[in-house]
Order: sequence, then structure tokens, then C-alpha cells
Amino acid sequence: MLWNPGEKHIVIVDGDIKKIPNLGVVKTQRFIGREWGECIKIGSKTYWILEPSLEHAPDLIKRGPQIIQPHMGSLIAHYCNISCGSRVIEGGAGTGIMSAILCRAVGPTGSVYTYEIREDHLRLARSNIAKLGMLDIWVPVKGDVTSDVKETDADVFVVDIPEPWDALEMANKCLKKGGFFAAYVPTTNQLQQVYLKMKNMGYVAMKAFENLHRDLVVSEDGTRPSFEMLGHTGYVVVGYKGEYSEE
Repeated sequence: MLWNPGEKHIVIVDGDIKKIPNLGVVKTQRFIGREWGECIKIGSKTYWILEPSLEHAPDLIKRGPQIIQPHMGSLIAHYCNISCGSRVIEGGAGTGIMSAILCRAVGPTGSVYTYEIREDHLRLARSNIAKLGMLDIWVPVKGDVTSDVKETDADVFVVDIPEPWDALEMANKCLKKGGFFAAYVPTTNQLQQVYLKMKNMGYVAMKAFENLHRDLVVSEDGTRPSFEMLGHTGYVVVGYKGEYSEE
């Protein structure tokens, strides 16, 4: 990422000459071998060379279906206690943003198995995850997450599909006891339906939430909320796989 106080540009550095919108034509060869945090002069301006984080993934990938925003995906990983070595089953590849967040969370020793029924979505996700450098961890599967999952003893089962309640029977077969099921949905009607079915199937310590994100503008003259806000993007339900008991 080329950054200065007034602008930022995401650049794929492969040695070729790139035309960067609102910046001009740049030889990316000049960035190879430099260290993160260095300054570089381009034209009359000075930029810092910074490593993009997953926050910037939407600027790096090719768009397709509606994405799960990185701040929301990271919360899902947090509430599902995903860490290095976790085994995660994902339903719905989309553009690959959520897959990338999961891959980053499970680290080099974990695995993310992503089930997707549409070949075009799988191709798009594969291309984007390759661009983000995470293909070694990601296992794409063309199949239906509600019926075709073969993996067992998984730590987490997370879905972004139109009818997430249909995946609960499959999740119960694949998850270890105490594992997590999480569903990302765009409407409260869907949230209610999946929440109640999870409850009826013995899931416990459940949590339903949305996440609204607003930056603060800080200056010597004062600090105020940004006029631009990343408001509602979707809802999430998370719960532990429990075992029903009358005791």
C-alpha cells in the first residue's frame, strides 16, 4: 500500500509497469527489495510503503457476490474462538473474503474447507485467495454444505447461505462437541429462524449481533466522529454445539 496523509493506493508488485488510478504510471520493480515503512518519492509526492492488512482485501480482490466485510468476518472468527490449528468448515465461497479471514485465523497448521455449489464462485474465490497468498491452507470443494460435507471433528462450521438453518443437521454430524456453528444473514427474519432452530437443536450460549463501524477524525483542533460510517452489513448468530439434557 502506498500511503500519505491524503491518499492511499493498493498496488500488486510483480515488477511490471502499472497504471494506478489517480496516481499515474508506476514501475513496480522499484518497490522490490524495499522494507515496509520506507518512504518513496513518486512525482512530487512522498509515500510510505506499507503492507496491506485484511482490512484492505476488498481493494485487492475482484468483486462478485456481496462480501462479508472484514470487520464482521473478524468478529465471527473471534466469537468462534478460531485459532492456529483450528479445523473450519465454511458454506458459501462468495468472493473469498471470509475464507481469507478464516485462513489467516487458523494459521499454517489449520485448515478451511469451503463448500460452494457454484463453479463460477469457486473460481473467483480461488483467484482472490491466491492473490492473498493463502491457497496452502484453503481447501475448496464443489458441493452443498447442507448435505455433502465429509469432514468430521471440526471446530467451527460457518455459513453464508440463503437458508442457513438447512445446514444445521450437517453441522451436528461434522462438529465436535462444544464446537461452534455461526451463520451470517442479511435480514432479521433469517436471523430469527436460524436462532430458534439452533436453540431447538441444543445449541447453547448463543449470541446474535450486528456490528456498526465508524472511524473518528482526530486533529489538534478537536476530535469528532467521521461523517462516513460503515453501517449495517448483516447479522450473525453464533452458538456452541450442546447436548440436550433434562437434568
